Amino acid sequence: MKLRIILAILTTAIFPFVVTAQNISTRIIVPFAPGGATDLVARDLAGRLTVMWNQPVVVENRPGAAGTIGARQVSTAAPDGRTLLIVASGHAINELVYEKLPYRTVEDFTPVAKVVDVPNVLLVPKNSPYQNVMEVVAASKADPSLLSYGTSGKGTSVHLSGELFNSMSGANIEAIYFKGDAESLTNVMGGHVPLSFNTVPGAKEQIDAGNVRAIAVTSRTRVPVLSSVPTIAESGVSNYEVSTWFGILGPKDMDRALVKRINADIRIAMNAPEIVKKLRDRGMIVSVGTPSDFDQLIRAEISKWRPVVTQLGLRGKN
Repeated sequence: MKLRIILAILTTAIFPFVVTAQNISTRIIVPFAPGGATDLVARDLAGRLTVMWNQPVVVENRPGAAGTIGARQVSTAAPDGRTLLIVASGHAINELVYEKLPYRTVEDFTPVAKVVDVPNVLLVPKNSPYQNVMEVVAASKADPSLLSYGTSGKGTSVHLSGELFNSMSGANIEAIYFKGDAESLTNVMGGHVPLSFNTVPGAKEQIDAGNVRAIAVTSRTRVPVLSSVPTIAESGVSNYEVSTWFGILGPKDMDRALVKRINADIRIAMNAPEIVKKLRDRGMIVSVGTPSDFDQLIRAEISKWRPVVTQLGLRGKN
């Protein structure tokens, strides 16, 4: 009996996802509304891991407050690998923008893997009078109360895309916060906001369908799947660039061997040819690094954006 107990403990430690009850599931928390880019990536990843682990990996959406509601849920979860969180680069920025968070950005999570790089895009309704970036800037300068832009939440990459655009172009466009990329997209499609900064993968389907127009991308170079759309920099706002990434976190105090195992499986899942092609066609680049790489990236992002947030006076701004 004692031997069987010891063997069971060793097996669980070495193979953390080998369980006798096949209904035990792993959750990937998406801190944004369904239909956005993070949601799409999480569902693709969950599908592959479900097959690899021979047990359910389910996606749960917990939107609101620029991702902090879902992040808080994971920060207090058991460090057993059963609860994971997909985050965008705004996760690193939230502590700079919000005066108080319900968790510590670095200390309360375990970095598992960065998974993709994601460009952003500036959108207008299909019947908008604005054809390019400089027309938007000119309209804003002529009437500073005229324009607003949708964003997936305060402190997110798309929010900072808009604020940096204001700062570097001299425009004065008010940010409108929604509960995710998909909700922001719906509102610009419906003409409820005249502009919106969105992720390319979250918006590409509606761009292709002609339901919304892309007038510029935020990356340093053009995006292959939107090759006819210029960058904001080449459109007249020199040196402008904002890039985004998505990654997987777990709760703090996860076992290193467990993290290494999950990281390796995520690397295999994300580099499956069909996933790479599917995400590339949506405008994303698969890029899976080590847990240490991801930890360093998060810390570097905080350092990079701290002076920008301070200069723009975004802390506590609603």
